[in-house]
Amino acid sequence: MSLSHLAAAAVLALPALAPATPASPAEPEPAPPVLGLTGEQQTFHDSELGRCDSGLVHIDSPPRAFTDEDGVVHLIVAGPNGPTYQWTGSADDFAAHPTTAELDCDMVMNGYVGNNDPGVFDQKMFAQALYYRAPYVYAYGHQDYFGTRTAEPGCHRSGVVDGLPYCWYSAVSVWKARVSPPETGLSFGIARPGPNHVAIFPNIAYPGHDQTPKSGWIGYGSPSNMVAGRDAQGRPDGTYYLFAYTSTGSGGQPKGVCLFRSTDPTRVNSWRAWTGTGFTQQMRNPYRFENEPCTVVNPSVFRSAVRTVVYHPESRHYIAFVTDAQGVQYATSRDLLTWNPPQLLS
Repeated sequence: MSLSHLAAAAVLALPALAPATPASPAEPEPAPPVLGLTGEQQTFHDSELGRCDSGLVHIDSPPRAFTDEDGVVHLIVAGPNGPTYQWTGSADDFAAHPTTAELDCDMVMNGYVGNNDPGVFDQKMFAQALYYRAPYVYAYGHQDYFGTRTAEPGCHRSGVVDGLPYCWYSAVSVWKARVSPPETGLSFGIARPGPNHVAIFPNIAYPGHDQTPKSGWIGYGSPSNMVAGRDAQGRPDGTYYLFAYTSTGSGGQPKGVCLFRSTDPTRVNSWRAWTGTGFTQQMRNPYRFENEPCTVVNPSVFRSAVRTVVYHPESRHYIAFVTDAQGVQYATSRDLLTWNPPQLLS
């Protein structure tokens, strides 16, 4: 499997707009950006070629990166069986010469803890969003209980056609690592003892194998990267946002993406969901509290998980990326809540 979508030469072509300036009452709203791909595709990582002594470095999650206080870029990717690795280098090297980034064969996270109690939320975690505040980096990820990994009856068994449900139950949990310059090594551990490491719990407790859907998960997972909030003039406003996907429409929760906000991502329990009128809903442990389903954002636009969100300062728009049968689509928004129809990135 190759990571060709990280191609340095595949640059997003954006309109040449003037720098953002404070809006005046007579100033028209800035136009949404128009994106396109240019240049030649390059392969950043090929798992058949970029091996470690422990085996292949596969990719099963979107790559995420942060820059530490010494200017070192850490690019992190989670594999399908729990191991997570990083590449390090300078920002210039990642942009101009991506294949020179150094793969660290020391695993930075082994997300396969293997606790088969769904109420502990500690079976398997895939790092999918990063927040850095020196000296720590926080990894938010898709934490799931998956019945096919256990020997319990009543759940689908991998490799056979049995008509049984997958027994899938998902949450967004947080792990933490200390960054100690000039060292570039990382070692992530659970931020708080389980289940207190969960930032976004499912809206219901695990209902039992026979009450789970045939495919997809109950709860929230596949989080986007974390994006800083901005005011109308494009200035950071001290908030952070994260999309999470609910894939089945079960447990009273409509299928789609929900938007969560925090003013301090170092606090696991700081996230609040959009309710349609404000960011006031905390998704708490359903084994102790009752949760209402969260409000999905633009279901006609987002039919699958939002994996990446960026802010384009020239147009003062957010850009969200999703994939479907046609390929990679992007949508634009001024406020993260109301989105323009998606366009094919080509």
